[in-house]
Amino acid sequence: MVVIYDSILTEPPSSVHCFRDVTLYSSVFLRFDNLIACPKGTRSMYWKWIKKYGAHDFVDALIVVDESQEGLTVGLGKKIHTKIINESNYDELINKLRKFSPLN
Repeated sequence: MVVIYDSILTEPPSSVHCFRDVTLYSSVFLRFDNLIACPKGTRSMYWKWIKKYGAHDFVDALIVVDESQEGLTVGLGKKIHTKIINESNYDELINKLRKFSPLN
């Protein structure tokens, strides 16, 4: 399964380290592919940002928001609705992802 995160979930007020933890869990334990959906013209900026903080390890690709990639979406108004990923809610996000895993 593919999980598509809004790019804003990698930047403050979200914790880039918690974002990495979510993508690590999603990739290693749930066997999901992690994508980040970025506004047109910002993919390289977001790649540099997540790479600078070591959050790129479990991100499979950065896509443009307009691309018609199918998958489980995470962000504002998405299948899994969240405004931020931080220390107080990343475990809740992982539990929501687990519900979509065929491994559970």
